[in-house]
Amino acid sequence: MAKRIKKPPVEMEKRQDWLKRYELGESPPHIAQTDGFDPRTVRVHIEKAKQEREVKEARSMVLRNALESHYNDLCKYAEKLSALVRGESAAELPREEYIHSALRQHIPRSPIWNYLKQRDALKQQIDSCRRQIGNKIEEMVKSNKQLSSHPDLKEIVAFNIVGALKFQVSEWLQKRQELTVNAKFFEQDAGEFINLHYGDAHLGNIEKGKKEDIERVKKVVADLEERIRQSEEYKKIERLYTDLRGVESKLKEELAVITLRRVVPGRCRYCPL
Repeated sequence: MAKRIKKPPVEMEKRQDWLKRYELGESPPHIAQTDGFDPRTVRVHIEKAKQEREVKEARSMVLRNALESHYNDLCKYAEKLSALVRGESAAELPREEYIHSALRQHIPRSPIWNYLKQRDALKQQIDSCRRQIGNKIEEMVKSNKQLSSHPDLKEIVAFNIVGALKFQVSEWLQKRQELTVNAKFFEQDAGEFINLHYGDAHLGNIEKGKKEDIERVKKVVADLEERIRQSEEYKKIERLYTDLRGVESKLKEELAVITLRRVVPGRCRYCPL
């Protein structure tokens, strides 16, 4: 009796080849005859090759979905940063610790990080300058000779003038619609009094018949505006705002590259691969 020769194990490459030939129309018996294997062995390994392919495709799909979700998280975070820079968020966006770290690991050499650092530093300087200007406005109103010579009038309008001028400074700096004395200073009849308004700011109630007080307040506001614009504190904060707008413009451009490209180069510890 002839000794039975044990066939070598069927490797993955061979059964994948069998599956390919089978799907192209070659029958298992013919494959078996051509390659010198038992038809049952061919059928078993063709089935096994199908299962391996399905597992591979499933893993590929899971990986693809995970990558899409990962890139989507990074792009959404970039969009949030961009919205914050555009001033569309009511408050400072708390940076999600992990996604911020992930984006930084993907693009560690991006100028985004330096721009964010510059922006934070400029905003801190601006906040400090705002306080200085606020204090200066309060002191200017307090020491104004035209108001000091009329203490009753000063008591009525001083506090509201301070608030109106602080608001005005904010509008100047942010290039929004500023108030103008001639266009926004108006009187509203309130019976025995005249309500003085400067834009949305209510400056106080003046007794009817005291037209000179109305003109005096108007002149005080105009003079103070001019002095504020000429002050070193205002010129300094104006320069800071110019620098801030330049940094934010560059930052928005870099963030737009991420959000529009949809794919972030590099790797991080949270990558699905």
